[in-house]
Amino acid sequence: MQEQFRIGMDIGTTSTKAVLYDANFTVRDTSSKGYATIREEEGMAEQDPQVIFAAVLTVLQTLLDRNGPIREQVKSVSFSSAMHSLLLISTDGEPLTSVYTWADNRSNPTLKALRAESDLNWIYQRTGTPIHSMSPFSKLVWLKAEHPEQLAKAERLVGIKEYITYRLTGEWKIDYSLASATGLFNLEQLDWDGEILDFIGVDPTAFSAPVDTDYVFTGQNVETYVQAGLSLKTKLVIGASDGCLANLGLNAVDQNEVAMTIGTSGALRMISDHIVLDPNGRTFCYYLAKDTWVIGGAVNNGGNAFEWIANIFSQEYADLNALAAQITPGADGLLFYPYLNGERAPLWDASVQAHFLGIDAVHTTGHFVRAVMEGVLFNLQEVLTILETIGGPARSLKVTGGFLHSSLWKQMTADIFDQTLTLSSQFESSCLGAVLVGEPHDAALLETLEARQEEVIPDKETAKSYQETLALYQALAKPLKEIHTIREAHRKK
Repeated sequence: MQEQFRIGMDIGTTSTKAVLYDANFTVRDTSSKGYATIREEEGMAEQDPQVIFAAVLTVLQTLLDRNGPIREQVKSVSFSSAMHSLLLISTDGEPLTSVYTWADNRSNPTLKALRAESDLNWIYQRTGTPIHSMSPFSKLVWLKAEHPEQLAKAERLVGIKEYITYRLTGEWKIDYSLASATGLFNLEQLDWDGEILDFIGVDPTAFSAPVDTDYVFTGQNVETYVQAGLSLKTKLVIGASDGCLANLGLNAVDQNEVAMTIGTSGALRMISDHIVLDPNGRTFCYYLAKDTWVIGGAVNNGGNAFEWIANIFSQEYADLNALAAQITPGADGLLFYPYLNGERAPLWDASVQAHFLGIDAVHTTGHFVRAVMEGVLFNLQEVLTILETIGGPARSLKVTGGFLHSSLWKQMTADIFDQTLTLSSQFESSCLGAVLVGEPHDAALLETLEARQEEVIPDKETAKSYQETLALYQALAKPLKEIHTIREAHRKK
């Protein structure tokens, strides 16, 4: 019997990536293609759906061309995708708009006005999606208020993965996982929430049919299959959202195992066998598979904060790491609140801004760099505290993301969280998760995939010092909220 291969594909915010796995789920090859985000006005973050679709075809074609002899042995392609995107589709199935990504926060003023008029916590309690400008709920509220003529032209309201899979199969389907991140989907019923759609004033027939995350498409667009280089024998599995699949790919699936990712942004997530919601609406709860939910919080500001400070000082990452390593933990009193792009968890406010506090004449470039790195982690530690309040204490912390390239940042993470970190070699954990969610698998296999490259153990003295700095960080965050309120009022004038 011939060996079977599988492809996991992640349609991300900055690029589309695909990984070819053999029968033992070992990586055989990878391919990726990047694309731009359109930012022509404040708060705008759009992408061209045709460019993303072309990237999907290119990535598949590249991967399959390089592995031509096994093309007919590729059993499946399974999809992961970034959450919270919205795309308006015409009656002929063509895009009417660009893709509004999760980072587009132009809906924030409209959303704030709506929240001032009425309590929206009931929507969170039904959907598990925090009330924030990232969600399709908020984007639809904004479009209804500011661009009703555009919304009226739309036959369908979809996310980017739905558009891609429609082009490949002719089917309009959405998986429960991505649907549960829209703010429009009832978690108990696993269907679109009629009361929420009535509240916004949108037609339920505009949305794709929800299906489970292991759904296999039955339709095929032969011409598109040929363009992508796919065999007509290869099945397409709908998969789930990137964050949920990352937990599966990292094998962070046991009770109170926490997965942390720091890429451009960041997130902390843990698995639950039931729906878990925060009374104050500060955490998300998304579907992964039957009786499997992912709870956690995502932050807007991770590695992008380090990129920002590197651009400010016009120095290489390695040089800045070296300077930061010379500074004592706590950056000699310099604190950074990393809200460069507004913030999701723990604040859920798209209009907040970043701050340095405690600037002194003794502070150098290294101090500012270290403060930025620490600030990102203090913010994530606050998210973990909230998560542990509703989900229980973290038993382990499995981490992945670009920040692992910095040995300083790795040790800093272990010290600030005061936890031993398990570092994974699954660099594209969402792609692996996409493949696994569509396949029956056993615990023994997941254990072999865990690939514990190394562990980072916290330094107890440094960890104790960081607890004191974190307490200061949290205390000073309170008056910052008042400063932000005053600044917002001034900006509105």
